[in-house]
Amino acid sequence: MADRRGAGVALRVMVLTTACLAWSPAARAHDAHPSPARIESVACVGTYRTTWTPGLSFTTRPTRVSTAERYTCADSSGKVSEAAGSFEGTLPASCLGLNTSPFREVVRYADGRESVIEYTSNIRARVGAASLIKLEGAVIKGHAKGQHAFRTAQLLHTDLPTACLSPDGLRQGTGLAELYIGPPNRGAADGAGDLSTGPEAREPLTPP
Repeated sequence: MADRRGAGVALRVMVLTTACLAWSPAARAHDAHPSPARIESVACVGTYRTTWTPGLSFTTRPTRVSTAERYTCADSSGKVSEAAGSFEGTLPASCLGLNTSPFREVVRYADGRESVIEYTSNIRARVGAASLIKLEGAVIKGHAKGQHAFRTAQLLHTDLPTACLSPDGLRQGTGLAELYIGPPNRGAADGAGDLSTGPEAREPLTPP
């Protein structure tokens, strides 16, 4: 299983690297109206873990949310490196949903740089046993400041029906995350994981 997951991550990195290179200055040198500023693009794939304190139930209440992500990222030059993302905050939350707009994620790269992202909109969908969450915002500080940011998260509902009804509530969740930072072209993010727009998209969701 670990080998298959590693192969999947490697494939995702290769695909997202291609997307980044497509937006690199060299690739766009023949555009009719090239931008005078260097375009900084970053594409990341990885996993994340979120904890909720107190645990989530079907009653909305202030909840401490802590999310930690481990990414493998590729930049516009094709360089691949590791990064870590994090979010800490107290938000109204329940098993029926979480208000995640706006909130900030800090991404720290292996070379010491970091990007502070503020997400201002989200789209949620439920497909079978998984919740898909797509967040959109911009880098407000640090590396790639001013660029758009798109984050797609996938979370499996393995114990949701029972945990939300238990005294302790739903206390943690894990899943896959993909992050694209760059020009406002959603191709890289959308290719990473399209969200359902059918009737299932209106079902209650677990927050990221």
